[in-house]
Amino acid sequence: MRLNMVTIREFSHVVDLLDRFAAPEIVDGALLSAGLDRSVLKEKAGFAPYAAEGVVVEAVARSVGDRHLGARVGHAFDYSTYGAYATYVLGAPDLGSALERGRRALVLTHPGSSITFRQTGSHLVVGRDSRGLTITGHRHLDEGTVFVIGAVARHFLGSGWVPDWVEIPDEPRNCIETLERLVGAPVRVRAGPPGIAIRLSELPTLNPDVSHRQDKIALQDLAGLMGVSPVQTVADVVEHILRITFAHGDVSEESVARHLAIGPRTLQRALRREGTSFRDVRAGFAEKNARHLVARTDRPLEEISSMLGYKHPRSFRRAFKSWTGVSPSGYRANPPGA
Repeated sequence: MRLNMVTIREFSHVVDLLDRFAAPEIVDGALLSAGLDRSVLKEKAGFAPYAAEGVVVEAVARSVGDRHLGARVGHAFDYSTYGAYATYVLGAPDLGSALERGRRALVLTHPGSSITFRQTGSHLVVGRDSRGLTITGHRHLDEGTVFVIGAVARHFLGSGWVPDWVEIPDEPRNCIETLERLVGAPVRVRAGPPGIAIRLSELPTLNPDVSHRQDKIALQDLAGLMGVSPVQTVADVVEHILRITFAHGDVSEESVARHLAIGPRTLQRALRREGTSFRDVRAGFAEKNARHLVARTDRPLEEISSMLGYKHPRSFRRAFKSWTGVSPSGYRANPPGA
């Protein structure tokens, strides 16, 4: 089961770019439609559902009447936003190596997605399969993807380089001409992931930045430098979503499933296959965060209880005492290390 995620760092940058194309209140409304707000984007580490990014871009696009907003956002996207990942990819000795580095390390920026290579004649079509399922706004994400992949090629081949063609799934025929003007290359509608065509003869092109022709960052060090942990299980995905929704007290199973664009029963089955349940994952999340919220913030205990998904403060107090041996009020009065 593929549950596509995206780094909060990328999501935050996309929201900043959307502010260029729409009034802030429109973008705020789009975030709200995805069950989020700007506060969740302040923490640069971690992941958010890729489906949520699609919902936000689609909502803004509808508000401003732009069928190609995803392409415009992709064109303005700053690849350096990826931080250490960008340094790792763009530090490769040649273009072919850079694309392979991007493929190997993609799990640290887009868990659940994959970089695809398909040779056709004298070209290599490089794509990113990020859908896994049909989500609202996926067409905007697809259009943006071709620009992000193109940014890697342009680093090696020059800022004026354009692919010989791009491939987009599900693009309406009457929209192709506009997209071709934005991309600067022919658009082919083809089933499969969005991608760009690079000539095989271009892959050995050396890195124009001589100082980058060395392994400045090793793959095994990337996660630590990026401040993220690889998302390996559905339980990991659920915990990441809880991190960005619990501030609003929205930690229900239905809410998490909605962020993933799946049904609650599908989520239940996926967690059951891993030998766990939503209740267990949420309880573990609550235990990890309760100590900090009680000892390091001045939030009322009733508010903390609600944020962590407890309907009754009494249930929270009982759970907290089972974790720490003392009541929340006692823990707050005498926190460890005080």
